[in-house]
Amino acid sequence: MFNLNFSNNYRVVHINNELGNCVVGGAGTYMNELYHYRRPDTGFIYMSLGSPLDDYKVSDFMEQRDILIMNHAESYKLKEIKCDVLVVQFYEFASILDDEIIKNKKVVYVIHSVPTPEPPPVWDPFGGNNDIRLKFEKLCNIADILVCVSEAEREKLIGIYPHFEEKIRVVHNGITFSNTKEKNTNYLKSRSTFGYIGRTDYRKGILECVKALTNIDAKLRLACPKNDENYVEKILTYIEGANMQDRVEFCGWCVGERKENFLDSLDALIIPSLYEPFGYIALEAMQRGLPVICSCNGGLAEILEGYKYMFNPYVEGQLEEQIELFMKDSNEEVEKQQAILLQNLEKFSALIMVRKYEKIWDELLGEV
Repeated sequence: MFNLNFSNNYRVVHINNELGNCVVGGAGTYMNELYHYRRPDTGFIYMSLGSPLDDYKVSDFMEQRDILIMNHAESYKLKEIKCDVLVVQFYEFASILDDEIIKNKKVVYVIHSVPTPEPPPVWDPFGGNNDIRLKFEKLCNIADILVCVSEAEREKLIGIYPHFEEKIRVVHNGITFSNTKEKNTNYLKSRSTFGYIGRTDYRKGILECVKALTNIDAKLRLACPKNDENYVEKILTYIEGANMQDRVEFCGWCVGERKENFLDSLDALIIPSLYEPFGYIALEAMQRGLPVICSCNGGLAEILEGYKYMFNPYVEGQLEEQIELFMKDSNEEVEKQQAILLQNLEKFSALIMVRKYEKIWDELLGEV
């Protein structure tokens, strides 16, 4: 454990497993936005769920203030944490939160994703993953307030646990965006380079995306880690069988400047998720005016309200139809859709998100 100017005398403390450069996906973007706009009375505990021998650099953690870094084996030290509100960001922390740790604290559980397979089986929404279900239920029961990151996630949670409805709040995720960022105009010259960026997970719909481009004269660039080797093997087998080796490129995991360059290289970003609780990558595309061809399931429909190039991932052929529609539409039509993206973006600023959380802290502590 090491302390980056963590005073241990906070109103609110967030416990998380993604922060700074130690990020995996959207939850990491969310945590870094909260950290950037934090108040002096807010602290952050980064807890590694990996090996106790994992090494971390101080430089991985931004301003190096108000952060406590520990590994899972040191979780017993959480009983020494002093705060009014403990905000938990991941169901895996359920096993370490005992009565001694949470006593005299209000607990908030931010549900970045109800951890079900996609689609959730009718016979059991958790698909028989009882360990995950029990951890998730424990956190939901402990929490004074549950925060969902979209209305879609709220409805999903209520559908499984209707008795939690009273303590659910919805706070859409937010992003810091710049109005001075140059708008993407690749579509004026080309509509043939598409991309996907995100985790390698069947729920992300990567294989379905590759299949949709089988009979379209276009290239697909995939920026993803090969964390699910079996799923990657399925994708590679399909690419080989369809003779698409010269049209599908694996670019590896892209962060920082590489991510910026990757997005700038595309004519449109495809977000083919079978379901997305929120969809930070849509905001990252929207802020640069990069057209998206996007699933309408989950929080994405809320982010892209009124936008044209959307499809139901469970209806065969719809993704292919939307790709072809984007490729043949006029420049004026694409510009019209860009304007919708940029207008919608205003509703998802990080400042709006942070202010909504401040109201929740006030509500919990009777300071409204």
